[in-house]
Amino acid sequence: MDVSVLSPIRDIGSITEFKIGQQGIILEKGRARAVYLPEVATEQGWTEEETLSSLSLKAGLQPDAWREGARFKVFESVVLKDKDEL
Repeated sequence: MDVSVLSPIRDIGSITEFKIGQQGIILEKGRARAVYLPEVATEQGWTEEETLSSLSLKAGLQPDAWREGARFKVFESVVLKDKDEL
């Protein structure tokens, strides 16, 4: 089993500050919220737009809901792997 240790979560002023593959992301819009760890987009081979559309769907929103009125937070993580899986 892997464990991800997260850095402090911080607000970003614009989605352009999000570094895909390096940062995890949290989308908040109204009462909806969803999160992806940094490795998700890379593992899926997603672009930034595909990542944000999938994140919107995960939050129960329309795929393009991230484009207007959403707030974003980012974080980094370190993945600790189980020694039996190495």
